[in-house]
Amino acid sequence: MKIALVAWGYVPKPPLSHSVLTVINEYKNFLEKIGHQADILNEKDVNEVIEYINNNNYDFVHLHAYSFVSEFNRNLKQKYCFTCHDGYLFKTDKWNQEFREAYQHYFNAPGIIALSHLTKDCLLKAGYSGYISVQVNGIDTQKVNFQDKGNNKAICLGWIQPRKQQKLLAKIIDGKIGIDFVGPLDDPDFVEGTTTKHLGVWSLEQVYSRLTDYSCLVLISEGEVAPLVVLEAMAAGLCIVVSESASANLHHKEFIKILPDNILTDTTPEAQKIVTDTISEMIDKNQYYRQEILEYVRENFDYSRIIYNYNDIMHEFINLHS
Repeated sequence: MKIALVAWGYVPKPPLSHSVLTVINEYKNFLEKIGHQADILNEKDVNEVIEYINNNNYDFVHLHAYSFVSEFNRNLKQKYCFTCHDGYLFKTDKWNQEFREAYQHYFNAPGIIALSHLTKDCLLKAGYSGYISVQVNGIDTQKVNFQDKGNNKAICLGWIQPRKQQKLLAKIIDGKIGIDFVGPLDDPDFVEGTTTKHLGVWSLEQVYSRLTDYSCLVLISEGEVAPLVVLEAMAAGLCIVVSESASANLHHKEFIKILPDNILTDTTPEAQKIVTDTISEMIDKNQYYRQEILEYVRENFDYSRIIYNYNDIMHEFINLHS
């Protein structure tokens, strides 16, 4: 089959990467491994993209750009599927005007590929009545460096911004646990402490190489859909401490701890103790679970496995509209 994977025209300047573009690139790789032709269309001009697709006979089109949905609904000659990656999808009070306007058009998209059952259920509850299926985010575990022992430190990896609440985490943890923050600094209120350090920005290659040095990933964010960084960390052998928002598709496991989204904004000593104790516990446990963590992520999220579910979704959608 001939497949178009559509982004929104963003090209990160090195060393920056973007998780959605990483996902799209991996789908191209693995679709080609199972015999399909996959083209990535990453242009800013939605009309150019639509014209190109309309003139090039694609069997399946998968849109990953929420701002393109209304134009695709109007002008694309064929049926397509859409995936929303926005971290605030479930938090209507946090939507900006652009997203609010785009969201209403989702309900006219011919197909939706949701990143979790929670996403699917929310969209059905909100009134979506088209084709909808679930495809979890994945990871190519072969690309991620894995070693048997971590450094008894935690890492918080990703854009440092208010939504991800790193400034609150750093304040609570400082002096108690070693935690490194890696990612672009986009929160003027974030402050380093004695044991909380900002290491700058890593390239994707550096992420895959260096994550395994650590024992625990922490992501206590108030808005996520299905964060790729969690899969990257598990492929590197790390235990996971995440907020409910960041826990999509994860199972109940000894090496995964899920905390309430508001645990960092709760300023009581009890709440702060829970955060510190949970991260400490996961760091301590990590040495006993690293191999099991790798096996878990391989079994449930490796592209070599999940690509076949994606293949089924494409065929199901095409048959529906043929």
